[in-house]
Amino acid sequence: MRPNQNGANAKGGRAYKPGIMFVGNKVWISELFSIVFICFLLIILLSISFIISRNAIAIHNLDKEIAVLKTEKVNSDHYIKGLREKNRLFKLMSAAAGKKVSEPIVRQLTDLVYQNSLQYGYNPELLLAVIHVESRFDPRALGRYRSGNLSGALGLMQVKYETALDVAKPLGIKNLKPEDLFDPEINLVLGTAYLTQLITRFKSFKLGILAYNLGPGTVRSTLSRKEQLPTRYYEKVLAQYYKLREMGKAEEELQ
Repeated sequence: MRPNQNGANAKGGRAYKPGIMFVGNKVWISELFSIVFICFLLIILLSISFIISRNAIAIHNLDKEIAVLKTEKVNSDHYIKGLREKNRLFKLMSAAAGKKVSEPIVRQLTDLVYQNSLQYGYNPELLLAVIHVESRFDPRALGRYRSGNLSGALGLMQVKYETALDVAKPLGIKNLKPEDLFDPEINLVLGTAYLTQLITRFKSFKLGILAYNLGPGTVRSTLSRKEQLPTRYYEKVLAQYYKLREMGKAEEELQ
């Protein structure tokens, strides 16, 4: 028997189409190819997503490492800069103090001057100039009037005990004793804070320096009488400051 023209068999009269059987259900080859293709695309998309995610995590970790390295570099540069500045100050102070002050004390003063100048925003040469004029870098210095009598000024920055008590309160320094002013650290902290207060109070660097030497009451009363203030102390500090600045510039050029 020959099949009819419509392609139907002799028995059922149904047209035959090739396919693949899966547990009684027929899936056409074109549909199977589509499923396989979609699965392949999904695998590719998942792989790409995984690679993108992994690269994003790797980039994030690298950014964190770079940030840490940059921070470490900044800290390292700051530390090296601080060491250079301390070395410069040590040489300046050694030259200014001469052989009267031992090297350990000069090194201690170098650290203290550096720290206080940073804290209060001073050029370190200014503090060195004030210390040089006040005590010649002698931590045990005793202030005297021109008559030779003791003035009550003590230590590196020649701070009087009564003044030290007033300055110490807002700084949280308690149980201060007169002999504590012979401690370079305490003396420098109180002296620098007091100088800062005076400059701020009089709104003048010059008047603040003069008030540090003459006393704020003397400066106010002299100004109120419209009389001229003696400027010898200020000129001595300024001259020493410029001298140290020139020495410092020469030292910087050698580094």
